Amino acid sequence: MSSGASSSSSPPPAESGDGYWEAREEAAARLEAMAARARGEDELSAEQLETNNRLQEDEVLALQAIYGDDMVILEDKACLRSFQLFVRYPIPNGTKVFLNLHPNGTMVGTDNDGSQDGSELFYACSLKHLPPVVLTCLLPCSYPSTSAPYFTISAKWLDEPKVSHLCAMLDEIWTDLPGQEVVYRWLDWLNSSSWPCISLNDNIILVPDKTSDVGDERAIARRLLVDSTIPLMQSYNERRSHEIFLKSFHECGICLSENTGRNFIKLPCHHLFCLTCMKSHCRIHVTEGNLTQLTCPDTTCRSPLPPSVLKILLGDDCYKRWESFTLQKLLDTMPDLVYCPRCDAACLEVDNDAQCPECFFTFCSLCKERRHVGEHCVTPEEKIRILREKHQKYSLPEKQLLREQREIDELVNVCEALRDSKQCPRCKMAISKTEGCNKMTCRNCGKFFCYRCNQAIHGYEHFWDGNCVLFEHHNQVGRRYGLFEELDDDEGSDDEDLEEPEPEPEPEMVWGHPCPMCGRRNEKFGTNNHILCMGCRGHYCALCRKRVTKSSEHYGPRGCQQHTDP
Repeated sequence: MSSGASSSSSPPPAESGDGYWEAREEAAARLEAMAARARGEDELSAEQLETNNRLQEDEVLALQAIYGDDMVILEDKACLRSFQLFVRYPIPNGTKVFLNLHPNGTMVGTDNDGSQDGSELFYACSLKHLPPVVLTCLLPCSYPSTSAPYFTISAKWLDEPKVSHLCAMLDEIWTDLPGQEVVYRWLDWLNSSSWPCISLNDNIILVPDKTSDVGDERAIARRLLVDSTIPLMQSYNERRSHEIFLKSFHECGICLSENTGRNFIKLPCHHLFCLTCMKSHCRIHVTEGNLTQLTCPDTTCRSPLPPSVLKILLGDDCYKRWESFTLQKLLDTMPDLVYCPRCDAACLEVDNDAQCPECFFTFCSLCKERRHVGEHCVTPEEKIRILREKHQKYSLPEKQLLREQREIDELVNVCEALRDSKQCPRCKMAISKTEGCNKMTCRNCGKFFCYRCNQAIHGYEHFWDGNCVLFEHHNQVGRRYGLFEELDDDEGSDDEDLEEPEPEPEPEMVWGHPCPMCGRRNEKFGTNNHILCMGCRGHYCALCRKRVTKSSEHYGPRGCQQHTDP
């Protein structure tokens, strides 16, 4: 086997980047050795040397114009031109990398669905970008008149036989085109015709490493074990995808402006937004303490933003504030955690009793007084009355008076807050409803609950089972179909003499199409099968009862009919 495939040790850290795939130093050493052996074989006239030099210069300029960043001019070796060209294969969709575990290395085909064949193929990974095949050339003085360029092919993710085959094919192209500039023809063949030599059914199959004494010295193949090569290929795939993302133009889903990926951030849910909008989005919610809204701004996603993304968007100061809010909200959601009335330290309660770990004060978690086993616990209203009577009867020190007055004010605020509100069944946060439906969302912990019965719920099913009504308004259509609460017969207007106006005739509606998201039954007007749910405001199809995101995609020759008979 060639010297390029003799080692099986893991690469040093410096080789894990693009330099590992370029193999520039190794290629240069092999080209210099080949040029030294061939030096002096061809004696050309000064006129022929001048002609070759001009042709080489024109060819290099043409290659630079065609391949741009995929061509690197190397330092001249003994006044000979040297350069590298990168061949990047356009990967077909669904290309996968397999390990061929067949004992004798026989190539085994794969099915279209990527299934394994008798446990001989092991699926390794799926890639969008393969490491490049690198062609390194050294142009001798006799090129192109009599000699071909000295070259090496570096494909350090392929085994030596495949890379040697590529070298042999380049030799055949030079044999067919003697005396002509051939580098562009080589690259054209590598780009357009070498893929079947590398893949099988558009899948990459890596065979176990084999030792061989015969090999092409121009082939710089895999030096590592297959198990070590695949992680390097995955690393290159991620790095290349990120490079393309940074150079491409994208549209922000918030401000609808277009810019390069350098000014965008890709969220874990794969939605893209510009950095300016995302920073404003996150900092506003952190400033307001509304942590449950730190999600993907896409209305169909709403995936929570992970801490690694928030650290990039918020900055150090705002991120520390987010950490403080998150910790506090986490403590607030713990039903068995209370705060010491003396030193305000966090304590765990057991059967409404707790002991402070800081000052060791044992107290009742309901009334915040000393622990009173077997005694009646005073309510907030009773405690307010006791404290006010105490202030009237006794002359207290000013410091104690101020402390107890603050306690009275706090108890009064709590009583007023609980008078017109309900407590979240998870975190006990007081929540008041001013309008809308009875399906509530706690802004502190994100829990859904019913405002009427104060039970934790998951969706709208709670209201369709007859337990509670969704709306409190009194509406003729709502009473007709059981959506709203009915008034008692003895309740009504104070003026019983006023005659109730006759209701206007209602349009004939068919209430036979339940919403797949919330369960509410909605009408279908006319022949249109596209329905807007009046409960959750979602769109769905009356025929297949599936959610409709884009009408143009759901309805059509290959989908449902948008208009059918009622």
